[in-house]
Amino acid sequence: MAPITEEVRRTLATVRDRVDAALDRLRPDDDNNESDMQPQVVARRNFTGPDVDIEETADAIIIRAELPGLKPEEFTIEAAKNRVILRGTKDEEHEESGQGFQRMERRYGSFVRAFQLPAEVDPDAATAAYREGVLHLVLPKTEQSKARRIHIDVART
Repeated sequence: MAPITEEVRRTLATVRDRVDAALDRLRPDDDNNESDMQPQVVARRNFTGPDVDIEETADAIIIRAELPGLKPEEFTIEAAKNRVILRGTKDEEHEESGQGFQRMERRYGSFVRAFQLPAEVDPDAATAAYREGVLHLVLPKTEQSKARRIHIDVART
């Protein structure tokens, strides 16, 4: 691995300083102990999609996606050869009109997450289960994409 040059270090330090400054503008004033007691209005943030784990085994690709608060009919799964697409909508709940929020951290909106898979899969043999807000998707690999051991012939002189 190549050593990190001083120029790269300075560039990374500049980026870090800019990110810290941007985050500081978003944080409440920590010097004022009463800041946690003051109403804070947080802009509505869009739900950009589930957090996902993708695992490859010898025979399948396993995807686990966190979709808390969604019903199975509120999202879809599409699979083809070496890609998977998750689409859905997380709707905002309206309990009472005229109620103002002091803080709003839950996210709402439509999402699309597309993943390039590390191997070709058979979508027709896929299985999906959804329990306690976690989607568990098993996509069996095609026979052509499974790894095979190759025999090595030893050359004799």
